Amino acid sequence: MIKRIIVFLMLVYSVNNYSIVTFGGYVPFGPSTQKDIDGSKNTLSFDPMISFNTVVPVPYYNQLFLPELGFVVHGSGADDYSKRTIFLLTDLGYRFTDKFMLRYGIGTFITTVSGDGGQTTLNNGGGTSTFYRPSESSSSWNTTLNLGGEYAIDQNFSLRFQTYMFSILSSTSRKLSYSLSLTYYL
Repeated sequence: MIKRIIVFLMLVYSVNNYSIVTFGGYVPFGPSTQKDIDGSKNTLSFDPMISFNTVVPVPYYNQLFLPELGFVVHGSGADDYSKRTIFLLTDLGYRFTDKFMLRYGIGTFITTVSGDGGQTTLNNGGGTSTFYRPSESSSSWNTTLNLGGEYAIDQNFSLRFQTYMFSILSSTSRKLSYSLSLTYYL
């Protein structure tokens, strides 16, 4: 992973004309996860995110290479655990107009969950069940298929909505996360 970050940083510093900072919110597995005991979905529960990226023009078909390195700040869980996500995207962009760009590509998401251990009892349908808290740090690496759009507000700012599909080849464990962000072109 360190090698990827170093290559990414070298790429960002070698391209002087387009450095980008993105601020926004990320919803992990929004439509498919429960966010509270009442059963409501995680659909609009945005976790803050920040990313740094660049734009590298590709000489063919009005394409752009859009590498991006980001970090999601998850709140501490109700069960005393912490969670953090780092992502690396290797997207391409196609400009339809001066204002709208389609983004697509692949990414890597590394999510780490850690805690002090123990157990908790929660409602589970008609009764209760015991669930165990993480007692050590554990990381998961996932490859995603990304699709989104970016709309330029003016020369320096744009709005972006992007989706990230996890486990694309598995019909039973496929999940969709998404983000909504404001991009600032330096």
